[in-house]
Amino acid sequence: MKVFNRWTRSAAVLATMVPLAIAAPSASAAPVRTATTTDYTTATYLQDVLGLPAADDDPAIEPVTYDHFQWLLQQPGKFALLIGDPATDARFAARARDVEAAADAAAVERVYWFNPNLSGNARVGNVTQPNLDIRNAAGITSLSAASQTTYGYAWLNLVGRYLGNGVETVASNVGADSTRVTAETRRATVNDAGAAAGQSTEVGDADGGALYDYTATDTPADVSDSYFLVYDKDRRTPGDQPLRIVSWVDLSEQADSPGARADVTTAIGTVGGANLAKPDQFAWWKSAANARQLQASPNSHQGANVPVLTDADDADDWRIEQITYPELVHLLESDATVRKNAVVFFGGTWCTNTRPVLPAINKYAQENDVRVFNFDTVLDGAAVGGGATSGSNPLQSRNTVAASGGTASNNASFIYGELFDHYLGNAVTQYAGANRATYYREGRESNPLVSTQRLQVPYLIGYQGSTGDGPHGGVTRQWIADNGDGTYREFMSNWWLVNPQANQLGITNAQLPSNAPIWSRINAQLATFTWRTDVATVVPNAGVDTDDADFLVDTDTATVTYNSGNGRVTVTNGGSVAVSPAALSAALTALGTSAPANSAAARTALAAAHVAGDATLIGRLTTVAGAWGVAQIRKNTLSTAWSNVAFGQKAVRASEVFFGGLPGGVVSTQTVTADSVKQGTAPRIAIAIANEHGRVPTGDVSLVVRHGGATVASASAAVVNGAASFTLPALAAGTYDYTLSYQGDSQIVSFTKTGSLTVTPADEVPIPRSPDPTPPVVTKPPVVTKLPIVTKPLARRAKARKLTGAVAKAPTGKKAGTYKVTIATPKGGAKATGTVRITLKKGKVTRTVSGRLVRGTVTLKLPKLARGTWKVTISWSGDARYLAASAAGSSIKVSR
Repeated sequence: MKVFNRWTRSAAVLATMVPLAIAAPSASAAPVRTATTTDYTTATYLQDVLGLPAADDDPAIEPVTYDHFQWLLQQPGKFALLIGDPATDARFAARARDVEAAADAAAVERVYWFNPNLSGNARVGNVTQPNLDIRNAAGITSLSAASQTTYGYAWLNLVGRYLGNGVETVASNVGADSTRVTAETRRATVNDAGAAAGQSTEVGDADGGALYDYTATDTPADVSDSYFLVYDKDRRTPGDQPLRIVSWVDLSEQADSPGARADVTTAIGTVGGANLAKPDQFAWWKSAANARQLQASPNSHQGANVPVLTDADDADDWRIEQITYPELVHLLESDATVRKNAVVFFGGTWCTNTRPVLPAINKYAQENDVRVFNFDTVLDGAAVGGGATSGSNPLQSRNTVAASGGTASNNASFIYGELFDHYLGNAVTQYAGANRATYYREGRESNPLVSTQRLQVPYLIGYQGSTGDGPHGGVTRQWIADNGDGTYREFMSNWWLVNPQANQLGITNAQLPSNAPIWSRINAQLATFTWRTDVATVVPNAGVDTDDADFLVDTDTATVTYNSGNGRVTVTNGGSVAVSPAALSAALTALGTSAPANSAAARTALAAAHVAGDATLIGRLTTVAGAWGVAQIRKNTLSTAWSNVAFGQKAVRASEVFFGGLPGGVVSTQTVTADSVKQGTAPRIAIAIANEHGRVPTGDVSLVVRHGGATVASASAAVVNGAASFTLPALAAGTYDYTLSYQGDSQIVSFTKTGSLTVTPADEVPIPRSPDPTPPVVTKPPVVTKLPIVTKPLARRAKARKLTGAVAKAPTGKKAGTYKVTIATPKGGAKATGTVRITLKKGKVTRTVSGRLVRGTVTLKLPKLARGTWKVTISWSGDARYLAASAAGSSIKVSR
């Protein structure tokens, strides 16, 4: 059975919403995890583009980006690889189907497909994107000659380091986001021994040779052919020469399927299908993100000893999948319902702002059973072009059309601009009016220059599709901070601020020594710091100096300068003045009652001492001003760090809200007002319903009022603008119990709220009563609708007879399954309707699945599950005839 980690379930259906405004929401229960997912997978893409059969929902072929492909070429093991472009090779789709068939027959689980045409000639609306085929850089006519050369370097980098002969590469800043590679052809350079020692490499060719051979010409005749190959970076000849290409097949030369399948089968047989490596997406994300983070931030104060990703992130199935540009376009197209709904995440492992949020995005996607599709706007993943965010890197598509030096058509920004304007036109970014990306439509300078919003990474959106041609906007939800004034701030932070650890706030030892006493307080504050924490409670008080000694250490020194021209005193860290805590204490003791009250007063007194020429006083005040000045500098540094930590935590919280607000009812908070009244006054009960996700309740709230167990009034009222109210008839003095119930809808799950109302005798002072002593904040004041009492009693709902559930198709760690739930109702009664949710639990891992009943039954699609026994709880929200109920279902045993 093939393992295919390009998931069979993906991307959430999203409610239509304005961009997510982040505020400090009120405390509440976690949202119910019922996000629905679309049927879109990479298999859908392969079926459409390569013509794989619809029954092949778990193909061996897996498309990979340039960055991912180069990583594979650096890994130990034997790999099955496919190189080719269906847009430029008319035979490629048919030959790829042959590769898939041969791989399936040989039990090959992964064939990694790299398309060197980075645009894939994808069609965005009515525009076919120009080719960006790095194998033939001179053919990229939409770009300037200098940019063509850089695209050519991207190809020669693969040949010179891994796949052929006659090319030599030079790389600088390797591993950084400014990695730059140049290359040139050198006939004598041998990187792969080819048919050395009598070994044949090409299937069907006894002469063998290198896969890509530049030893005789700068442009090999077959460089644009499509290939299947088996690769092993550690393979050597008996003479210890590299022989990385174990076997290969020129697919473009295969005239028919039988011959192609036979040769691919032979190539696989050189190592055996079971011996081919199959690292999944998580293996790449973990390796690449951790390596890049360590390279960019190698210091302990920046969290160098805390990896961005660990195996724990994959414990419940890694949820972020990087896709190529043609895949992204295919995903966003809305010509089929299953493709309309997606969560798209822009960013790359090279980005210092993207890496910090990877764990949080994955975690909340897991909790809500959502798949996230990632696209890196840097087409080589910052592996070749130098300066990932540079305006002169032609491989950064999120760019201006011209280089920073002014060269027209330097950058392939048309693939970004066309995509953004066609699919994401209603999105908002931090740079809506300035710092915009520019492009020529269709990549032609003869067309007018167009500007569009430039997104910053990381950038996370919910997308729900658009139709037709022209500018559109399918964005339904955004992970972005709303500044409240029509502008927005994208969530860009650093690893040590999103994931703050003790002594790791990005503050160097020179800025605040690690042995300063204040760190014990800082670390204690870090231990309890969350997105709810008021930063003012942790920011040091710069207005006082009584605690400044906590910011100093025994070796501290300062430079204290008096300017006689303007009478000012300045202080800098480091110098000849000893400002240790002991020196500060001694100076203050010597000054006695004349000691200044604060740093500003110390500087004023020091300036006066200089004017008076009092050397003793100057010495003492210099120590005090210097110590307090250094402490103040450190307080300001710490204040900035705390503000950045708060923003980093806000980013994490915002991602939780983003995923938690996806479709499926969410848990709300309710604020009830039921003030006591005097006898003779009609009592009023009002309820306001709020939630953190912008969901709007659409049902009715029912009210039952009882006295001594007997019902005295009942009513129902529609929820309008998040609120409903009831005005009761005048009641006799006494205490009345009330119950407010909401059956639930597609936006808000059901709830029941109880409390009591007091009616006092006419001569007594009313005593205010409220069931919510500390009601949560409602961000929008409710518009209360007064409704009269409904005189007829509420319909009484019956109990369901039985809830049962059992496995219909057992899931595995590699395949999804199904689970059937049946709700039995009283004999002769109507069949149950409504929504059923099952909660699966194994240890600390919880998954949820939901669906709607049809005539009392529903078969729910189960996700792939880890090995072990999963306990099942069935929850039913009830319907108009029957009360909500829950029960335990049959456990799910996953054996493989």
